[in-house]
Amino acid sequence: MNDTQTITGTVWAVFGHRFAIKAKDVRVLADLGPKGAEGIAIANGDTVTITGERKPSETKVTSITLKDGIVREIAWPKKPHEEKADHAPADPAAALAAVKADGYAAEGEPARKPKHFEIVGAKDGVRHEIHVELDGKIRKVKPLAA
Repeated sequence: MNDTQTITGTVWAVFGHRFAIKAKDVRVLADLGPKGAEGIAIANGDTVTITGERKPSETKVTSITLKDGIVREIAWPKKPHEEKADHAPADPAAALAAVKADGYAAEGEPARKPKHFEIVGAKDGVRHEIHVELDGKIRKVKPLAA
């Protein structure tokens, strides 16, 4: 349920680098992050517009328009797995070959993860999520719900 949303509303509570806004019939907890909140003054009663990534419990703000119309961009630090977007070379064909050699019929293309491939495959009429290490060894097989 992570998606981008834009909300305009009135601040009704401030908690350090987080604040709550009420917009129409919804209340949202907005998070600027400790670094993002530096130099931003928000008070109860301010009308703001936020844009950010909606999480289950809050919105991670990427842009905020303050009551005076000033727009501030909020840069969130990258997570370790995002910094390593350039994966080590690995051959998806080797992962597919391992799955087929173990008797599975692969469905679709392998999904590359930092340390493995994930492949959906069927065997004996049951679909599985198969994790294959980069060297082609099957690490984990998990039945999928019907």
